[in-house]
Amino acid sequence: MPLSRNDTLKITHWLEHQRAKPQYRTAPSAGYAVSKVLRPLSKKHGGGSSALALGRIWPEIVGERWSKISTPVRFTYGRHGRTLVISAPGAAAALIMAASGPIIDRLNTHLGPDHVKAIKMVQTKMRTDGAKIQQQRGLRPTEAAALKDGLDKIESQALKTALEKLGRGVLGQNKN
Repeated sequence: MPLSRNDTLKITHWLEHQRAKPQYRTAPSAGYAVSKVLRPLSKKHGGGSSALALGRIWPEIVGERWSKISTPVRFTYGRHGRTLVISAPGAAAALIMAASGPIIDRLNTHLGPDHVKAIKMVQTKMRTDGAKIQQQRGLRPTEAAALKDGLDKIESQALKTALEKLGRGVLGQNKN
């Protein structure tokens, strides 16, 4: 049975005024909002407090000598605060652990007060594969002059320094 014009108007009027409310959506989490702000800032200014980000300033924290053989691995969280896990070979791990007080102070200077409460060392294997470490000899004056002449056309000082270091390494290897 077809609807009368009057019934159609009533149904249309009812539908126009009785539409369903929009779906309720919860507010985004605060972490999501904070990450939207902090991600561009951390890209611009670098860093963060991850163990990988410490790699850039690692020589300043532990010193040149220990930074060559040790690396920050990760942060762990416990009852007493945040702990930095560092890997180093053999006896070096014990020596770094002995200097943990100043290292923690320098870490907290860079990362914020009371950011790191303790250091945990993980010993890695020392090199025992019997690989022969190649001795480097000095360059002859003719080799040094040829290397300098080859690098004269390079404008970037950083690139020139890196290539000179590479050239000295290649030319300075002992040929048996």
